[in-house]
Amino acid sequence: MFDYAHLKALSIVVSQGGFDKAAQHLYISQSAVSQRIKQLEDKVGQALLVRSNPVVATETGKRLLRHYAQVQLLESELRSEMDVDDPSLPTIVRIAVNADSLATWFLPALTETFKYHKWLLELVVDDEAYTHHLLKNGEAVGCVTTTQLALSGCSSEYLGNMEYQCVATPAFIEQYFQSDLATDDIAHAPAVVFSTKDKLHDKFLSFYFDINDKSWREHKIPSSESFLEAIRMGLGYGLVAHLQAKPLLEKGELIEIFPHKRMQVPLYWQHWNIKAKQTSIIYRALATSAKELLLT
Repeated sequence: MFDYAHLKALSIVVSQGGFDKAAQHLYISQSAVSQRIKQLEDKVGQALLVRSNPVVATETGKRLLRHYAQVQLLESELRSEMDVDDPSLPTIVRIAVNADSLATWFLPALTETFKYHKWLLELVVDDEAYTHHLLKNGEAVGCVTTTQLALSGCSSEYLGNMEYQCVATPAFIEQYFQSDLATDDIAHAPAVVFSTKDKLHDKFLSFYFDINDKSWREHKIPSSESFLEAIRMGLGYGLVAHLQAKPLLEKGELIEIFPHKRMQVPLYWQHWNIKAKQTSIIYRALATSAKELLLT
């Protein structure tokens, strides 16, 4: 059996990024935190942390963190079923989600559920192609991802498609997209992309225009709201999720540059295969909202 005080120390050290902050969080000395980690490492016979800045978990450490998070979720459910809820020990549900979903349909889908059950929501935001890594590492109990194949020990449920439209302001289109050769226009027009992780723009240009040489210019703005605002202000053109683009297209603030060239991104809900009601309830809430707002 593992000492769960030791597992908690491991979890806090990783989440806080170091021993000093973990000690402050746990209200114990830094040496006490180090001793707990050492005892845990002695028990498993392997290093659990890479002493970098910030501190990160090794592969074995990640497996222990995943186990600890699962136990915490099951224990919170047991307390609820036994009607022994402890206000000092609220159920915390950590979910990984992509920025576009968070900016549109995701939070409204879960708000009433979390209010009703008095759970606490902790979100980790990353590109939708990477969120499943957070699930794999034990950093989340569920994630919205583009990965259909379920990770080991997990289930994958289809939610729907987010459709992306290539848009810009009328003035921007007047300035940059007036020639008969779209490839020439693309080479000169500055694009707006989310981040270096986001490959959607690359895929769009490769699929529709056979452009693969990264010859275009681009702004990188890693915020879904600021990304859209940059396009709305005429800084560049870009691929915007249909839920965000629709009201601006209807008002004429943005125009779709290539109306018949859109990108469909399927989204899935992946979660651990443990008998915790939280993941089932969350999936039902997400599925209901996704059915109304996402495309199929």
